[in-house]
Amino acid sequence: LTCYGPEVDSQLIRQVAASFDHLRRLADNGDISYPYSTREAVAVIRHLQQYPQDGVVSAVHNVLDFDSFNDSMYAMIGSVFAHHGIEMSDYASWQEAQARVQAAAEKALEIEYTKQRDAEGRSSSPPPLSAPHQGKWDDMNNPHVGGNQWAGGTGGSDTAGLGGRGGPYRLDRGHNVHQVSDEAKAEVSEEAKRAAREMAKKALAEKLTEIEMSETEWQSYTRLLEPIRKDIGILRNSLKAVEGEKSEKTWIKRQGHGEIDDGLLPDAVAGEKYIYKRRGYDDNAFKHIHRPKRLLFVVDASASMYRFNGYDGRLNRSLEATLLIMSAFEGMGDRFDYGIVAHSGDSPTIPLVRFGDPPTNEKDMMRILQSVVAHTQYCQSGDYTLEAVENAIEQIMNGNSDGDESDEYVVVAISDANLARYGIHPKELGKIVAAGSDAAAPVKAHVIFIASFGQEAEDITRSLPAGRGHICMDTSDLPRIVRNILMSSVE
Repeated sequence: LTCYGPEVDSQLIRQVAASFDHLRRLADNGDISYPYSTREAVAVIRHLQQYPQDGVVSAVHNVLDFDSFNDSMYAMIGSVFAHHGIEMSDYASWQEAQARVQAAAEKALEIEYTKQRDAEGRSSSPPPLSAPHQGKWDDMNNPHVGGNQWAGGTGGSDTAGLGGRGGPYRLDRGHNVHQVSDEAKAEVSEEAKRAAREMAKKALAEKLTEIEMSETEWQSYTRLLEPIRKDIGILRNSLKAVEGEKSEKTWIKRQGHGEIDDGLLPDAVAGEKYIYKRRGYDDNAFKHIHRPKRLLFVVDASASMYRFNGYDGRLNRSLEATLLIMSAFEGMGDRFDYGIVAHSGDSPTIPLVRFGDPPTNEKDMMRILQSVVAHTQYCQSGDYTLEAVENAIEQIMNGNSDGDESDEYVVVAISDANLARYGIHPKELGKIVAAGSDAAAPVKAHVIFIASFGQEAEDITRSLPAGRGHICMDTSDLPRIVRNILMSSVE
């Protein structure tokens, strides 16, 4: 760089070099779409050498402006340069974008359930069994341990709550969970179990019927949305980059800003203003039309998601992931045709988003999220992970919106890695994932684990084909994982 700018301050050159090295690492991690390299750093230094009066901020802005087209990209690039001592304070657009994204990032998701269950929280003597019922509602929300009178208690009998036995469905009011033993659960009669199932079925139907976007639901929606706004922008940029991998960036000439085109210097002398060139996609160039990639996301809506949300926030993480997917794919129907299904202890396939018919507004998205929560709360215990992934592989090949084939088929299952509890060996899931690649129309199936008891997620990942298992304990890692999954499918 010093060769290109012998008169540029050496400290400034080091700052520029460190900044572009940082940007390149972000690109390698999938956080930004364009793989910045020495070429852009050279362009900045050459600009400073020829026009030192412009200053480094102006030089950087000219070179990078083609890629800073939304708030998240503005903010990310600006923060990188600021980290290395180059403040983007001369451009109001950079300041405004950074402020908007920073304001959203500072709002943390309010996780309602934070207390953990430990060995001291077990109930060894639940009350005698009777008929299942919801129980009385405590407006003061006091903790109720054991007993069979209150809704939302723990370690009791017959009422809606957590950790007990014989109740009609799960109900979490944010208290420490007291778990009865498996032996105590086995004492519940078949008649009581049937009655509980009927109550749960009725409650589920009523819950799904009443879902509408009220003021309270809007507040719940925004609480889920705010912490992932930045991640939505990152994933949208990644999705655009995935499609862009099939076309090449080129030099777009006769631009009003960018890098000076040496071939147009005579024109500059004559007074021509459009003497710059930029790297980008030429809208006038011939483009090969690709068919939309088809993706099917499989969301875990089993009982364990609700039951252990207070332990590690897995249901909150799943809802954030689902909202992230719906928001990031919005308006990209020409590139991606996606669907979402769920599975629970009641069914291996619960349609949430159908191919060709994605949610178009906040109310539709919130309704889908509420449906997931309702299934986790009212479904029966059990695990249909294997059947869900197997069904998804078959469905994605037959469930397209227009009857045409797709360029790629990708199934992404989001799971809490709770297989051992139901006697499912990880290799069984590995066989199903591998079988998708051998189908007539190959389907690349992946599994993202958003929770784990001990090392179970790692053990399952090792049993899957290489590169098909991913562990994501933080929603902010999901954009990178989804991008890598899609990039691996590009032929």
